[in-house]
Amino acid sequence: MTTDTLRQYFEHYDQLLLQHQHYWQFNPFATRQWPWPNSAEQIQQQLHHQLSQLPNPLQPMVTDKTVRLARPFWLSNGITGRKLAQIDGFLASFTSQNPVVEWCAGKGHLGRLLSFQRELPVTSLEWQANLCAQGQALAERFKLSQRFNQVNVMQLAPASLPTDSAVVALHACGDLHRRLLEQVTQSGCCELFVAPCCYHLQATEDYQPLSAIAGQSLLRLSKADLKLAVQQFITAGQRTQRLRNIEQLWRLVFELYRTEVTGCDHYQPLPSLAKQQFSGELKDFINWACAQQRIPQPQSRQLPTFVEQAKQRLLLVRALDQIRQLFRQPLEYWLLLDRALFLQQCGYQVRLQQFCEVSDSPRNTLIIARRH
Repeated sequence: MTTDTLRQYFEHYDQLLLQHQHYWQFNPFATRQWPWPNSAEQIQQQLHHQLSQLPNPLQPMVTDKTVRLARPFWLSNGITGRKLAQIDGFLASFTSQNPVVEWCAGKGHLGRLLSFQRELPVTSLEWQANLCAQGQALAERFKLSQRFNQVNVMQLAPASLPTDSAVVALHACGDLHRRLLEQVTQSGCCELFVAPCCYHLQATEDYQPLSAIAGQSLLRLSKADLKLAVQQFITAGQRTQRLRNIEQLWRLVFELYRTEVTGCDHYQPLPSLAKQQFSGELKDFINWACAQQRIPQPQSRQLPTFVEQAKQRLLLVRALDQIRQLFRQPLEYWLLLDRALFLQQCGYQVRLQQFCEVSDSPRNTLIIARRH
């Protein structure tokens, strides 16, 4: 894509997000009544029409059956179905003949299949010693040209990647892929293939644009805003969805109780909890939440009233969230285009390409960059 094309794409999404900030840049849990004069149906109809007019910045997915056919079954043992589909899509989009550096490699599944498929040397960077050991053992068992370096990529010296390398990263989160972009551009690496993920996992509270063009935008994003870009539950199993529903209800139960006890109706968020915590009892969660915010615990007989109120409040939260979810993809495209524009201003030719089905991963966009 040319600079003008990427800029035009970015401006379309930037304008839409700014124009409709009131529809997505808020917390449904902190909203106590329907905030707009129009009904949900009217708003959705209007927004669907506007969203359908936006250009799609992604090139279509490459379908290459030879990637799967040429792979012996034993090479992919231990890789789950969705992960394997993601890797297959990544390999189909990978067109380099340069030595490979695998960023945040884990056990090096991507690098291992890439080394076998393309007969390329792969250097896999991973900070956990046990994952390095497991990955190296697999590479040696299959006699592949893959070598692991135990390293914290966040502490790499500037410009420490080989200039003749193609750097790959499958679902590098937040600051990890931001650091990758910095390293690639400082080192002058030949090529980059990266699928970003979890934009909100960053050290700073507010988002810092990468490109000069995004830096000129009036849009300001918090961590909470960035979470919207990855709030997609297509691949979540039934158990995960059920626990998420329980979590929403229980948090609302506590919020209603806290408001009555303290008299303060200003929303006070609770820390995150693992989904397994919502397999227990409501009272245990409420007692934990009370301890977090230092308020007295309720009597068990009080909870059913708050549960019924929370069920009604949850209907409002879900209706509001349906409106917000319409902006999930535009926000993710805004973030992807910021990264693409940054690479372009650093002297790379860039394109955005779908590399797997949404059912295999909602984070299914690959940034492909080649140095001029």
